[in-house]
Amino acid sequence: MAECFMCSLGWILKYYLYACAACFGIFVLLTIFSKVGQRGNKFKYYSKYGMIYFATQSFTTLFAPFSLLRPRNIDNCRIISSVISRCSKILGITWELRNAQILRQAKGGIVLTNHQSSMDILGMMILWGILRKVVPIAKLELLFLFPFGPSAWLGGVQYINRKNRQSAMKAFDRCKRMMTEDGAKMYIYPEGTRYPERGMLPFKKGAFHTAIEAQVPIIPVVFSHMYFIQSKKHIFDDGHVIIDTLEPIPTAGLTKADLDQLIDRTRNAMLAKYEELNREVDAGLKNPQWVRQDRPRFKVYEGKKTN
Repeated sequence: MAECFMCSLGWILKYYLYACAACFGIFVLLTIFSKVGQRGNKFKYYSKYGMIYFATQSFTTLFAPFSLLRPRNIDNCRIISSVISRCSKILGITWELRNAQILRQAKGGIVLTNHQSSMDILGMMILWGILRKVVPIAKLELLFLFPFGPSAWLGGVQYINRKNRQSAMKAFDRCKRMMTEDGAKMYIYPEGTRYPERGMLPFKKGAFHTAIEAQVPIIPVVFSHMYFIQSKKHIFDDGHVIIDTLEPIPTAGLTKADLDQLIDRTRNAMLAKYEELNREVDAGLKNPQWVRQDRPRFKVYEGKKTN
């Protein structure tokens, strides 16, 4: 019996290593493809996005055996994100976070960020180490994307069935308990869909309903416009993103009657900061020294940026 067990374990380990080698090889190929060709080349453009998607799905899947040691623990996702976030260096993207202390100190809350492109998933992973305990949520359909879906479920992702209100409410109730009892944070895009143009779409109400019901604060986080990505022209250049954290907006004592006012307050504050950051980036792009500046992959300011 012991001999059969060791034989099976050896077989599993062998094919696991084969899978690791295959994933690494594919990622290297995508990296090479992302570096060749002229600016605006479709193959080059989609190879860069392919790196993000493939790294996310493959490493989450490869990490599944380790997730089995503590299944459904959201700390699994933090480890996964710390590895995948390194892709930004290969892609030539640098990040600058301001007022990080707000994210570090916040215990239980809903982090709301603007949603511009699929690159936002990399932005979330960049922030994960600062946020620490994050309740990742995804639409239920991704659960059936094998083998990534079940692996992400093991890693702690909460799947939401948007077509079944009762099921969705149960999932949100689990998230609320994690925020109020464990001090975790939900990370949500209130626009509900990507908006690559400058500006923000109207905010959907779901995140605000949850914040009021759980009586947890809303923590607005604003990403500057990703000027280096132009989907219509298939351009994906090197670039710099400024992220700023706003003061938390409390919901203690609020009811559903305050919902619309809370949405307006949050969106107005985020939009004002978004425009401020974009003015700073626009001014920088006119300065060759700013464009060519050698920056670390991720620069963190605990408070406001100081010159």
